[in-house]
Amino acid sequence: MSVFVLLAGFMTLAAIAVILWPMLRKPASGRRWPAAAIAAVIVPLLAVTLYVSLSNWVWDPDERPQAGVPEEIERMVSSLEARLRGNPTDVEGWLLLGRSYFQLERFFKAADAFQQAYTLTQGRNVDAIIGLGESLAFADQSMLLGRSADLFEQAYALSPDHPKVLWYSGLIAYQGGQRAVARERWARLVALDPPAEVKRILQSKVEEIEAELGGRAPGSASAAGKPAEATPDSEGATGAPVVKVRVALAPKLAAQAPSDAPLFVLVRSAEGAGPPLAVTRRMSGELPLLVQLTERDAMIAGRGLGTSGQVTVVARIARSGAPTASSGDLEGRVSYDLSHSNVVDLVIDTIVP
Repeated sequence: MSVFVLLAGFMTLAAIAVILWPMLRKPASGRRWPAAAIAAVIVPLLAVTLYVSLSNWVWDPDERPQAGVPEEIERMVSSLEARLRGNPTDVEGWLLLGRSYFQLERFFKAADAFQQAYTLTQGRNVDAIIGLGESLAFADQSMLLGRSADLFEQAYALSPDHPKVLWYSGLIAYQGGQRAVARERWARLVALDPPAEVKRILQSKVEEIEAELGGRAPGSASAAGKPAEATPDSEGATGAPVVKVRVALAPKLAAQAPSDAPLFVLVRSAEGAGPPLAVTRRMSGELPLLVQLTERDAMIAGRGLGTSGQVTVVARIARSGAPTASSGDLEGRVSYDLSHSNVVDLVIDTIVP
């Protein structure tokens, strides 16, 4: 579409030139210039107005049909949305629409639908609260420590044993530095016996936090008091995805990097949508260092490195201390192919505007 817009722009300029040339090629009287100026304004304005009103192009990306989505699904979702316009107090309908848009990865539209259900129930429906918090977090990761955090705490007060509430509220606590809260909520989630892969990730995170808080070696015991599941030192030995990057700071930024600032190394999908696939926190004073990220570093259970092929690895020195990017942070990024486990150099060489 961008190529088409550029071509249309050039054609509009050409049309203006054709109109103005006869008017201005001869020594012009003062009366010709106002007419020429009006023509230069009216032609592009008329062209844009006609195209927007008569074309069938959908300008809002969330409204466009999604590649790979069957037309039948699109029709069902559109039909549901139309029905809700005629019956806007249908809470279950708004929840269903929110789930549908979330599955289609139209997170802002999902958030709008869940917000309707949230408003109708005056913030007392757990499914509406969770759906809204999750959609906002996937639409904009900064929301994870913003409104989403408030929503999941609200959901925790209503349903403290809900698996999603325990996972997200634990994640938010972990990202906010509340390690004891994260350990307590993830340990409770482990006790609910989630799927084996999710349980393994959670046990690993709980052990890591216990080691950090209690000073013992991670892996000595699981959160449930059982021996931890064995995990190979080299994930590549089992064929599991692994990211290996050698992180260094560009000399030109050495004077601007505090030695006691958090260093976040995170893996994003190639599309960049939603929260990171994996993340680890170190300190800037450790640079240069070799960092290895595996499924154990997944932010969201079931959405780890195994869900992507080509990814982007970002290293950020958070001068503000926050896990989300802030102006003045120092950052670097590199593409990484998960089909191999080679070490790739990642240089922190830019300042976040």
